[in-house]
Amino acid sequence: MIRMLKTAGLCLLLLTALSPLNAIFAQGRQITGTVTSSENKQPVASATVSVKGTRNAVTTDAQGNYKITVDSKATTLVFSSASFISFETGINGRAVIDVELVAEVRALDDVVVVGYSTVRRKDLTGSVSSVNSKQLKDFPLSSAAEALQGKLAGVQLTSTEGAPGADIIVRVRGGGSITQDNSPLYIVDGVQVENALSVLSPQDIATVDVLKDASTTAIYGARGANGVVIITTKSGKAGKTQVSYNGSFGYRQLAEFQEVMRPYDFVVWQYERTRGNATDSASFAQTYGTTWDTLANYKNTNFINWQDQVFGRKATFSQHNVAVSGGNQATTFNLSLTANKEDGIQIESGFERRLVNFKIDHKASDKFRIGFTARYLDQEIQGIGTTNSGTRTTNRLRHAINYRPFELPRPGFGVDDFDEAYYLASAGATNPVILTQAEYRRQYTRALYLTGYFSYNILKNLTFRSTVGFDNANVRTDLFYSKITATARNFASLPVASIGQQNNYTISNSNTLQYTLNNYKEHHDITVLAGQEVVDVRSKQNSIETRFFPADISAEKALANMGLGSAPTGSAQPLPTSFEEPPARIASFFGRVSYGYDDKYLVNFNLRADRSSKFSSDNGTLVFPSGSIAWRFSREKFFDKASWLSDGKLRFGYGSVGNNRIGNLLYQQLYGVTGQYAFNHSILPGFAPSALANPDLRWEKNTTRNFGIDLSMFKNRVQLTVDVYKNSAKDLLLQVAIPPTTGYTSQLQNIGATSNRGVEIQLNATPVQKKDFIWSSNFNIAFNKNKVESLGGIQSQTRNSGWQGSDGVDDYLVKVGEPVGLMYGFVTDGFYKIDEFDYNATTGVYTIKPGIAVNGVYGVPQPGMLKWKDINGDGVITADGDRQVIGDANPDFTGGWTNQFTYKNFDLSVFVNFVVGNDIYNANKLEWTDGAFPNMNTLDIMKNRFTYINASGIRVTDPTELAKMNANAEIWTPVRVQRWWLHSWAIEDGSYLRFNNITLGYSLPKSLLGKMKISNFRIYGTVNNLATITNYSGYDPDVTARRSDPLTPGVDFAAYPRARTWLFGVNVTF
Repeated sequence: MIRMLKTAGLCLLLLTALSPLNAIFAQGRQITGTVTSSENKQPVASATVSVKGTRNAVTTDAQGNYKITVDSKATTLVFSSASFISFETGINGRAVIDVELVAEVRALDDVVVVGYSTVRRKDLTGSVSSVNSKQLKDFPLSSAAEALQGKLAGVQLTSTEGAPGADIIVRVRGGGSITQDNSPLYIVDGVQVENALSVLSPQDIATVDVLKDASTTAIYGARGANGVVIITTKSGKAGKTQVSYNGSFGYRQLAEFQEVMRPYDFVVWQYERTRGNATDSASFAQTYGTTWDTLANYKNTNFINWQDQVFGRKATFSQHNVAVSGGNQATTFNLSLTANKEDGIQIESGFERRLVNFKIDHKASDKFRIGFTARYLDQEIQGIGTTNSGTRTTNRLRHAINYRPFELPRPGFGVDDFDEAYYLASAGATNPVILTQAEYRRQYTRALYLTGYFSYNILKNLTFRSTVGFDNANVRTDLFYSKITATARNFASLPVASIGQQNNYTISNSNTLQYTLNNYKEHHDITVLAGQEVVDVRSKQNSIETRFFPADISAEKALANMGLGSAPTGSAQPLPTSFEEPPARIASFFGRVSYGYDDKYLVNFNLRADRSSKFSSDNGTLVFPSGSIAWRFSREKFFDKASWLSDGKLRFGYGSVGNNRIGNLLYQQLYGVTGQYAFNHSILPGFAPSALANPDLRWEKNTTRNFGIDLSMFKNRVQLTVDVYKNSAKDLLLQVAIPPTTGYTSQLQNIGATSNRGVEIQLNATPVQKKDFIWSSNFNIAFNKNKVESLGGIQSQTRNSGWQGSDGVDDYLVKVGEPVGLMYGFVTDGFYKIDEFDYNATTGVYTIKPGIAVNGVYGVPQPGMLKWKDINGDGVITADGDRQVIGDANPDFTGGWTNQFTYKNFDLSVFVNFVVGNDIYNANKLEWTDGAFPNMNTLDIMKNRFTYINASGIRVTDPTELAKMNANAEIWTPVRVQRWWLHSWAIEDGSYLRFNNITLGYSLPKSLLGKMKISNFRIYGTVNNLATITNYSGYDPDVTARRSDPLTPGVDFAAYPRARTWLFGVNVTF
């Protein structure tokens, strides 16, 4: 008995001792870990971590960390979060489980900004193209416009040239105006900002939404005729404060050079050119050699590639962006600091920009919110560029082509010394290195942009919002021309300097009242918006120019001492000039009603009334209505079994918008200080009328019709949008010829009309979406046809692109029924052959045979001369009878294709864009193959010209020998008339396929970063403009250098060549 009691007591004691262990095993064990996004390696806050089959669950903190206790029966953890695909993983005895979640494709739930409010993408009834920060992250460029090129269907972005800070021309569906500005309206964080893409860093952009049809743009009234680009900058997010650094370093280099004649070929051409003229022959002998045999020495002369000397350097590039963001449930903030520094490929050129962007949003209560954005820009563009007027007289690019391809020894002079004798002997050729250094330009921009808003929920569904914007930009341009420049030569070959200043500022205020009622009686969604807006834009400018500075003064000293110039007797300094634009004001009232029934039938109606100061009281007010309807057919019962269709919608929109992007007060008689009057034996300045006023001027109007279909398929993995549209513009402003007895030759009148019609296709897909591998693809293509509908009575008119200067010939045709951008000239027919002439052996004269058309434009035809087709068949080629349309600057279609791949920690992005069917007017080629001026080099193709000089240096006229010498001639002898006529040889196919951007990146593993307290660390390499597949012979097919006249697009003349960029970068988030 006692033994039994001892045994029982021992067992009880053992059970008591083991009871804590039992409790521990009953409670289970703890698992910890971090949940991040597989896309950007950022932590996923508020994700749910649960034990499968139980109610045991926890959520992650702001850093994505979690702790969960599981019992011995737990085998699997489930991770889930909004916008991510749920993920399950076995526990398998692990104490630490880190997980990366794959983003779920839910593009239809994206929010799109559509004018004073937002809407889900799935509920759009108008035509909108969008790009977000994810699609821009692989483009570490300083230009936001470059980063958008080719990514938006129906939005064409064309480089004016490749210079640092160069403009990008943006056109939405072709634009509507003939002579006025076709730029879209830019809205940044609810406020109008002119040329916004030039003052924003791509790293600060969250989304870009482009409104393309009147059903979406009409709510912006007079400012929305050319489309609306709405940019939303990045905001902070509640949670842990994050500090991120994005930096890139690299260089730019000219992708290719133009081939020019080498030293021997150059002197042979100069030898040939001077035969038959005793003065020219003597000059040649004095400069290059007295006999033909001595020219062979130039085969061993060192070739100087002036393009390489001026544009061939590796131009360094660096970009730094530091962002600090975070906040709590009440207040969020984002501070971004960006610094860009890049050298231009042209010596003496460069670009520096510093941007500060601060954005804060505060929720004071459940009803009241307030926010503020401040942006400061400090920018400097260095270098004179390739041309400042776009004309031949200031074309610096030509010197890198036409300048003699070697240097002749000159006693007492160095290679870098200016060659005055060569300048005079070649009608102005200047060593391009010396010229680039002799012309100084600095453009400084300081700008401040302020935006503030507050919103108040008056009632449960009624919200009032007020937004105020202010921007102030100051631009100063310093110019200096040393004594060797063409500008200085106009003023006793003494330096000239000028300082120009411009100040622009805009004040705007919009107030909206919005009532929203969703799911009313389970069927109805109603939104009513009413608003008012005022915008006030002002500008003023002044300039001062000083001439006759001391000969060897530096640019910096001259610009710092503008009073040092001293005019000689008989000359005077120019007077300072100043000009202040009258205020451009617009006051508006607008409203919108949106209705949805059962999420199936959608209706949207907009109305806006604008009053503009740019028109008289009788014409200054206009009402712009628009409406759109949509049917979500995927919600119909007959589509219930179509499991592949996630969403399907048909939509139609119609509306009218106006264009007030014209000069101020053109309806009034304006005067400028442009007149000069004799008074008391002195010439005094005075006011003179600048143009004949037209009190009947009114709005340019644009009416649009848009039909679209939106499809989302395979659980939103594929989204397809197709739009078909027609835009009709009328009352367009044109200069109309009037009787000269009025004292004027023309007057601006509302008489023009154009139309644009086209098709746009946008396809977004995620073909593969797995834990370790994601492939997303975005493709767009747009077709647009432009047509002139009316020119106010006349059927056609010709225009001068202007590259030759004020005395150039017209080379564009504007014709009713045809598109804008028609190139007008002769049709090239090779060169005159020997058998087209009769030869007089006695006189050695060639006379053209009867029936062969005579090119009377360039003088008496001779074998080897440029030949054009006789279009009207009258036997004589004339400018009036034998020119026709030979080119069209409008492409058949444009587009782009982006593919982004993620495999484990690697990411790859490949972007190509394309333009097909447009013609380019290669004016460079006309000038660079010309023989009008002596001692000028030409393109290499002229080496294979028709020639009169045989292998012994003798000028040949005998037909048999001449034919034998030129059996393989490929091109005419250079034209020697100082006037360039456009002919079809200079019109080239501008189609291209460009490998615009390739980026390869690698993100360090989370396991390694956790030890360093770093959330994300990614390194990458990028190549921009890697390769271009094109038949265009110029530097780059993406160019339109003559941009001052909308009627003469597609000219490539003197444009700064576009470079290839190689970058290495890093993204770090703490």
